[in-house]
Amino acid sequence: MDKRIMKYIPEKKKEAIRDAYRDEDGYWIYLKEGWEASRMDSDCRVIHEDYIADLRFQIGGITKKEIVKKAHRTGKTAR
Repeated sequence: MDKRIMKYIPEKKKEAIRDAYRDEDGYWIYLKEGWEASRMDSDCRVIHEDYIADLRFQIGGITKKEIVKKAHRTGKTAR
């Protein structure tokens, strides 16, 4: 993990980070299962930005993914 990126991540969101680094293509943050980058595409667990200001904006959108349980319907009616 790149300490230069981690310094921008609030303590309460650090548990969400699987990896963070910078390469020739920009800044990258990979999130753990159960977390999402809500300011990116739906169900996104990867943040990629060219500039640190944009990366910081995306960090603000890291949220714990809500688990939605679907109700099971049997189709039977009571008699």
